[in-house]
Amino acid sequence: MKPLLVIALAIAVGYVSYEYVYPPFADAMKFTKHVPKPAPKKEVAVAPAPKPVKKAEPKVVMEEPKPEPKPEMKPEEPKPEMPKAPEPVADPNAFVPPVYPPADQLTQNWTVIPKNFFKEPKQVTIKKDLKLEMQMGKATAATNFKAGSKIFVMDQQGPNLVVGASAGSPMRGLVAMEDTDFKDVFTAAYEQVKVIAIENARKAHEYRLAAAERAKNAPAPAAGGGGSSNSKPAKDADGSYPMLLASMKAGEVTEIKPDNVKSWGEVAQEKIDGTDYWTVNVKYETQTMFGKFETEAQARIRNGKVEKWVYTGSGEVVP
Repeated sequence: MKPLLVIALAIAVGYVSYEYVYPPFADAMKFTKHVPKPAPKKEVAVAPAPKPVKKAEPKVVMEEPKPEPKPEMKPEEPKPEMPKAPEPVADPNAFVPPVYPPADQLTQNWTVIPKNFFKEPKQVTIKKDLKLEMQMGKATAATNFKAGSKIFVMDQQGPNLVVGASAGSPMRGLVAMEDTDFKDVFTAAYEQVKVIAIENARKAHEYRLAAAERAKNAPAPAAGGGGSSNSKPAKDADGSYPMLLASMKAGEVTEIKPDNVKSWGEVAQEKIDGTDYWTVNVKYETQTMFGKFETEAQARIRNGKVEKWVYTGSGEVVP
């Protein structure tokens, strides 16, 4: 039994020496036979990871918007026509007032004041302090005018006014039109004359209508117009009346001249203030301080001659 233990012990000592003592000793002595060959490594094939497959991006195709189908238009039912208001009929007997140009147009932007406006000196106001040289012949005097002072206008020289200290003063000077209220004075007088002219034209129109109505209702005149002494005035081919022309040339009327007559009216027979007349209306141009205005007068004929000329608007006698 004891020998078996000795043998087992020897085997154990030998195994331990071979495993733990001999390898360091063999390494020191450069012995290699004892080194166990490493077991061959098993190669493990590694399959490469599959590459991600890129999905093709869908292509965006821009399509033009399709026009929406228009709803079918149903034919409109005819709308009932509204009755149209009758257009006002122009009254052939309505008064049409004469049209006059504004003051700046009449004076060509204040460069040409009608000469008749200066027939009588016009008083204006100075807008600022001025020192004016007033002259009479070779004599000259300087005169100071305060703003608000009154001065008299005698004439025009371009943009300046010929002025005097008083209406009858022989001394004359020049002042710029813009330094006075001349434009206001002229315009106010012009507007007043226009109002009067339009009113006279309206009265003349009303007079013609009334005369036509009287003639319509008057009894038929006797043959020869009531006798040879009151025969109807003759009319020439050019529309004029020899009897009326003779009256003008004889100086029975001075404002109406043959060359300023614009039109001749027709002969009518009227009873005016209880007297029977043959009447003829005449339109003519008369000279005013603002230029020529169209006016109307009436020749009243009795016993073969023009008895009087009157304005058809006012009935006043024409000078």
